Amino acid sequence: MLQKSTALFAPNITKQCSILTGPGCDYNGLLDAVFCKSFGILRKVVEVMVNKAVIIAAGMGSRLRGYGADLPKPLVPLAGVPLLKRTILSAMRAGISEFVVVVGYRCHEIMHALADDPQLSDVAIEWVQNKEWARGNGVSVLSAREYVDEPFILLMSDHLFDPEILVKLRRMPVGRDEAVLCVDTGLDGIFDMEDATKVMTQNHRVVKIGKELADFNAVDTGIFLCSPFLFGALEQSIAEGEGSLSGGIRVLAERGSMRTADIDGAFWLDVDTPEAHVHAEQELFLRLGKPTDGFVSRYFNRKISTRISRVLVHTPVTPNQLSIATMLLSFLSAWLVFKGSTSYLHLALGGLLFQFASIVDGCDGEIAKLKFMGSRLGEWVDTLADNMSYLVFFMAVLAGMYAYTGEAFYPLLGGVMVFLDVLGVLLIFLYMKLVGSGSIVSFNMAFSSDVPESERGWFHRFCMSLKFVSRRDFLPPFFAHWLSRIVLRVCTGFS
Repeated sequence: MLQKSTALFAPNITKQCSILTGPGCDYNGLLDAVFCKSFGILRKVVEVMVNKAVIIAAGMGSRLRGYGADLPKPLVPLAGVPLLKRTILSAMRAGISEFVVVVGYRCHEIMHALADDPQLSDVAIEWVQNKEWARGNGVSVLSAREYVDEPFILLMSDHLFDPEILVKLRRMPVGRDEAVLCVDTGLDGIFDMEDATKVMTQNHRVVKIGKELADFNAVDTGIFLCSPFLFGALEQSIAEGEGSLSGGIRVLAERGSMRTADIDGAFWLDVDTPEAHVHAEQELFLRLGKPTDGFVSRYFNRKISTRISRVLVHTPVTPNQLSIATMLLSFLSAWLVFKGSTSYLHLALGGLLFQFASIVDGCDGEIAKLKFMGSRLGEWVDTLADNMSYLVFFMAVLAGMYAYTGEAFYPLLGGVMVFLDVLGVLLIFLYMKLVGSGSIVSFNMAFSSDVPESERGWFHRFCMSLKFVSRRDFLPPFFAHWLSRIVLRVCTGFS
């Protein structure tokens, strides 16, 4: 059966052409191989959405040994998640669904630890035991040969990376005799340059590679897109006495077949030493902010919530449990505020507790992000809990004001606010249901960006200027100001 395929000219990929291919193509019929003429050279080029990743987790990791209760390096936890599992989950986030994991040193411990992990139940994992792991990581890559017959992503188990790198890489076309190395040209941002594998590139191809290079313009990130042709290069390199992956890369580079792709400043880190482990965890926590964070959340709440999350990531507490706990704290603060009509101590405690709940409210999302525990259910639980907290707290404030003053204005205002709040929440939930997301962030981002600039009138700009008032982090300072005014009035009355 004929299929339509897209072929791209190589090595400088600038044009696309559509062709028809039949069942005679290689890679088990998954790829459409075509001949493209570029600069007088015939080269087979394939374009495919890569779904398989090979992960190297075979080495001893001697510099990180003893870190994390003497665990093998792939099981050393980082922000509550073992390094190997974090690599798999990051690749899953990018759409990878099949994994070949090469293990060696203490391999049975590693396989047993991840064999029945519920977070990995939706992907296929093939475990490959390399008994010759001490000969080098190139030998470990070669041991996966019989499990791979199509283009694949190659990853290191001790490297952190932004999944967006793989999203772009797995769509990249690769020649039948090529491989692509993701490189970082932002040399000033490299954490440990001395330990990094340096790369000299020219015209988007590797010229030289090695840790000892004196002249280089990029760094190897340990992220590759490879065709099975890599295995032949590794065989040649190993036969010449070089068992490292870099040896195979040099063979491809000498043939002009080792391309590069700049990660354009995306996040990645090699976690190879205790110092790198500390730095990596710090980087993960620094990246926990959300685009919807308000001023108070960004400069106050988030600085405290991340410190709480540093403790919680090492416990079994789930994001949903935190969302429910935060809602219950808000309900308790609402009750204290209502009791504040007769006791200023209750009023003060209620305000402080609501501020604390606002801080803890950030922890559920932080834990979900750090431990890859985000889910559609979690988004809905968080959104529902937040909105219930706002509604109950405001009702308590107005009920307390009515009990304190006896003025009918407050119940009337409360009724109007409840009606508007319920109406607004229903509209938000309707929108999120239509777009298939339970996260309020998606609504906020759409409200900010979906309206074309040419159609943004004065009302849209007015609403955008007041949007900060709707954020939870605005409410506690506003409440504190309101409380201080009451206390000031009371003190003035006593004087």
